[in-house]
Amino acid sequence: MSPRLIAIASLAVGLLFSSASSLAHHGSNVVYDLTQSVEVTGTVARFQFVNPHALIFVEVTGDDGEVVEWLVGLPSASGLGSSEGWTRDTLQPGDEITILGAPARSGAPSLWTEQITRDGEPLLGSRYTG
Repeated sequence: MSPRLIAIASLAVGLLFSSASSLAHHGSNVVYDLTQSVEVTGTVARFQFVNPHALIFVEVTGDDGEVVEWLVGLPSASGLGSSEGWTRDTLQPGDEITILGAPARSGAPSLWTEQITRDGEPLLGSRYTG
């Protein structure tokens, strides 16, 4: 195989994987229905203050009494820190929070955050909708 052909094939494979990765990372409208909003209230099980997106795992008790763990997506830890003053200690296991967010298109118990309140006080506003 010629060096030129190897270079072209390598470039093509690299572009294929980088575009798929970019779509997956920046395609929140693909995963979440940003035209809908769902509100859930539950107890923080764990909070991952990480990049590229912080995550909250929230235990929500349904009308049937069953506890379901919801995955709540947030902006990056660095963005939350610089614009909102959040730290890895902003949320603790046991905190009761209410989240308004865009539901997962798949029907999975997952939201992309629009607003979060704790004890009736806003923790995060609606500017992070996508």
